[in-house]
Amino acid sequence: MAKKFPDSINAGDLWLLPSDIHLSGAEIELSHKIGRETRLQEALLPIVDEFDYIIIDTPPSLGLLSINAMCAANWVVVPVQAEYYALEGFSMLMNSIKMIQRRINRNLKIFGIVMTMVDARSKLSTYVCDQVNKKMPNKLFNTTVRRLAKVAEAPWSGAPTVILNKPTNSGAGAGSLEYWTLAKEVHQRVQSMRREFGVVEESRLRKERSIR
Repeated sequence: MAKKFPDSINAGDLWLLPSDIHLSGAEIELSHKIGRETRLQEALLPIVDEFDYIIIDTPPSLGLLSINAMCAANWVVVPVQAEYYALEGFSMLMNSIKMIQRRINRNLKIFGIVMTMVDARSKLSTYVCDQVNKKMPNKLFNTTVRRLAKVAEAPWSGAPTVILNKPTNSGAGAGSLEYWTLAKEVHQRVQSMRREFGVVEESRLRKERSIR
């Protein structure tokens, strides 16, 4: 039986803009439009300076929606399943990113790569992780997300595993712990890059709290 998701979720300073099934027709509608690759970038422009992070989740394809996301973004986080066909798809994605960098968005860069559905007992899983690291050295996050039943069951339960399960080293909370650890590593990498480039701007959220 699926675990009951919380009746209410309070996550301060978090804004969500979900999509629905109607977005599936966007690629057809945009296919004949002028400037179709930059529609999302134009839509985000008025509010882009109001947030510390804007995370755009894309479909698992190289279609127009994914191209719009990469045109609007400055950085790309690439999740790669530790599977053979995912390795082939990863190479195709890298080629697409290079094309977008050359022709549309010269500011686009690879922020990091996270390995998911990793099975340490599998030789194939280890091989895929090694190959990704060879192709993109220094970009692989230290945190990996294992192939865990509770992570796969989370959508069935109606909420993310990080909300359903308290982070623990084992049991139901193992997947939650791995995603929280990944989030911390992403944040640490952002802070390191800010120091490297001399960015001293205060967090927008901290500014708002001081005003309140």
